[in-house]
Amino acid sequence: MKELAVLKSEVVGAICSGIRKADREYGRWTGDEGLCEAPEYLVTCAIARELVKPGDGRFVTLEANVQETLRCARVRFRGRPRRSMRKNGRADIVLWEMPEVGQNGVPRSIIEVKNFLAEPGGQLNKDVRRLRDALCLSMGSHGELGFGCLAFWIGVNEPKQKKYESPEAWLRAKSEKLCDAASGLVATDGLVVRLAQPKSYLGRYEDGTRYAWAPSVLVIERPSA
Repeated sequence: MKELAVLKSEVVGAICSGIRKADREYGRWTGDEGLCEAPEYLVTCAIARELVKPGDGRFVTLEANVQETLRCARVRFRGRPRRSMRKNGRADIVLWEMPEVGQNGVPRSIIEVKNFLAEPGGQLNKDVRRLRDALCLSMGSHGELGFGCLAFWIGVNEPKQKKYESPEAWLRAKSEKLCDAASGLVATDGLVVRLAQPKSYLGRYEDGTRYAWAPSVLVIERPSA
């Protein structure tokens, strides 16, 4: 696989910026509702806008067929794919890179989006497995897909357990629990998961109850050399 011109740090920053802007916009529309109440496509579109800047040689597609995306990433399919790799599955966002003017674009990252994620299991498992399987296929055939992202909004109120002294501490604990669960799903396939959560936001409701929320990304990738 060619060296990635797409910087993961830039991608993560753009994703978090998109989630933050979606939260701000939805709050204005609804009188301060959080993204957990918003339709997921609102967050997806906000992230897509942040990922693409004119002239940077990148573009995105939404609801792209996963198998067609992998074929464009020069992935060769051998045998029957894992059950979690849906034959007609679609990716929320695919980030493409244009290597040179006039050349076809190359998929570099698949991004799944959740308007709210707070606990392991269920939806986390499905999305992480799909991203894992796409990356494993790419690695196994020297494809061009470089990394996967699970982007999500997470928010908490006052901690329910006394061991957490603040909503921010509880938010961090929940986020790390999600990261640990995702790591367990990819470890045997030679992949790692890291949590990117550049900033959390704190506030109070009218009754004085505190809350915290954060734009977050679970990045699934090969281990650093």
